[in-house]
Amino acid sequence: MKGLKLKKKTKINQSTKQIFKEFKRSLKHLVFDETLTLYILRPIAFIFVKLLYPTNITPNQVSLASIIVGVVSGFFFSRGTHTSFIIAGSLYFFCLVLDCVDGMIARLKKSSSAMGRIIDGVADHIVGLSVYIGMGIGFGKAGFDFPISYVWMLAIAAVSHIFHAMIVDYYRVQFMSYGLGKVTSTKDERAQFTNELDKIKDKPGHWLDKILISLYLGYAHLQLFREDKQEMYDKKTYLHANKLMIKLWFWIGPTAHIFVLIIAAILFRPIIFFIYTIGVANIYMIILWIIQVRINKHIALSAEIVG
Repeated sequence: MKGLKLKKKTKINQSTKQIFKEFKRSLKHLVFDETLTLYILRPIAFIFVKLLYPTNITPNQVSLASIIVGVVSGFFFSRGTHTSFIIAGSLYFFCLVLDCVDGMIARLKKSSSAMGRIIDGVADHIVGLSVYIGMGIGFGKAGFDFPISYVWMLAIAAVSHIFHAMIVDYYRVQFMSYGLGKVTSTKDERAQFTNELDKIKDKPGHWLDKILISLYLGYAHLQLFREDKQEMYDKKTYLHANKLMIKLWFWIGPTAHIFVLIIAAILFRPIIFFIYTIGVANIYMIILWIIQVRINKHIALSAEIVG
């Protein structure tokens, strides 16, 4: 009996280790994920990954499903009732989970592609637009009492949300480049997509790929944070100085904003979202940016002295 129990325990341990290995293989580099994504969304998403992996469902089809769920979430926001907001918040959370599932399946099946990354990005924009429009309609119906017009509140929140996402993405790329040596610069990704477009532009068909890549390159060209010159940092010094900073930046990343929005929706208290996005997150960003600039100046000066 003891031998049988020991065998069962050994099998369970081996199975657990195998699942954990698969989970790790399904992840991006840890720096790519915000804290809430890594510790809450990814584990839940992995359940769906295990269910979908044996099927013929593709990552792009999962991305399409996440868009549909996100748009439906926006519709329920537009209803303007407490019940509809709870449903909308729950659907938005499920949308976030599906947004993780597509990439995790792609990495496990080794089917990641430039188009997949673009579709994933387009999905985020479509869902975000749907949710904000839905909230705008829903706030008008619900009659919430805000300090100023809810239209202005939403506009300021949307601009703040986008700006925070851009600055977090910028410093994440910097960390990957200067601290880990994973990418050359933010220009490197644009070069990859330019090469991809050159490969297919004279081929018949591929019209959707051409449109999406062209739109992405146009967006990348207009990005607020662009590298006109390549800074020089000592890799180890940059990594040590910014390891905590990149984690602090994640608390105003897109996932953090959406989590606060979901909580505000379920509680039927949208003012919570506005206080965080317009007030707390902007103050936090300014303080963190001042610290970040000082850190980078210090390590850049150190690199010049050593050089």
